[in-house]
Amino acid sequence: TTAQSEPTPSSPIDRLGSAKCTGSGAVKFANSPMRVEDIKLLTPYGNVIGGHITPIDHMYFEPQDRSLGRDAYEVRAIQDAVIFDIQPRDVSVETNEKQSRDWRVDMAHTCTFTSYFDLLTSLDPGIEEEWAITEGGMKARWDGISVKAGQPIGYVGAQTLDFGVYDYEVQLPGFINPSAYASLEPWKIHTVDPFQYFPDATSDALLGKMIRKIEPRAGKIDYDVDGALSGNWFQSDTNWYDGINRRKYWDGHLSIAPHEIDPTLWRIGIGFLDVSDNNFILVGNHDPAKLIAADDPVSYALKKYMVYISSSPEKKWWSEPFSANDVYGVQFFPDTIGTVLLALQKDGLLKLELFVGKGQEEIA
Repeated sequence: TTAQSEPTPSSPIDRLGSAKCTGSGAVKFANSPMRVEDIKLLTPYGNVIGGHITPIDHMYFEPQDRSLGRDAYEVRAIQDAVIFDIQPRDVSVETNEKQSRDWRVDMAHTCTFTSYFDLLTSLDPGIEEEWAITEGGMKARWDGISVKAGQPIGYVGAQTLDFGVYDYEVQLPGFINPSAYASLEPWKIHTVDPFQYFPDATSDALLGKMIRKIEPRAGKIDYDVDGALSGNWFQSDTNWYDGINRRKYWDGHLSIAPHEIDPTLWRIGIGFLDVSDNNFILVGNHDPAKLIAADDPVSYALKKYMVYISSSPEKKWWSEPFSANDVYGVQFFPDTIGTVLLALQKDGLLKLELFVGKGQEEIA
């Protein structure tokens, strides 16, 4: 269900605790999170993969060479900020198995404008030391950690860096029920395009590494359409985005949204399926963004897919050198792995039936 409700105003102030921010409004950035020469490519907002069933509210910076191992590349503050939250992660979110520690760092540039890094493989030693003192109870309160533009925050290597920017004075129009995200991910409805805040030369250099070639180049995450199939859905009585079990909060999530690389193709993400095989291209006659009559079922074939280079289909772009001239597309495979039947009911609920291994012609 994406039952409508009045928008719930949110502010990073609620998440800052006693950390001291100043001012309001957006700021211009001073530098890229990673040195441009250390970045192989960027992937945009809006992907659906693993536990990310609703379109992802951060982009990914792929380092030049994963083989160099952890901590190979420096990650820097993009502007003066106060770090208001640091979270270590020793257990994988999706598998709940132990992993090498990585870190999430949230920064407030003003009291209404924030950014974050995740999957840092280590923190700057000085920042980690100050955080550890607070965590150890030797300080009575967390006042945050002030950092300057260009200051090292930590390091990354052998994996991507998550990066997102959030303006709490902006609310994305394509979320019918913004309050659904208020508890677990309140920043999501305030996600903004970061490229507009970088210096022109930096923005151009980063966009040269972005694999999404259509506007908005940063991607898009808000696709709710009242009376249509398009958007984010949450299973009834599962506590909206939070879910029932925080270890698998996405279990009751469903999304129907354009693919972030080729928006002419629609993708469905189904949270109750295995995280390794839970999103598919939809093939059918109905445009999910078009209004649909209540209780009129629509069926789609489900296809597995891959992102590829249209001019060099055999290129393993994820491991081979990046070329700014490559044009990325989405190729779905001919075999149908199942069919989904969707019916929007008069009460605004969406009914879903999944038929694994069956084609559309096999469903009554």
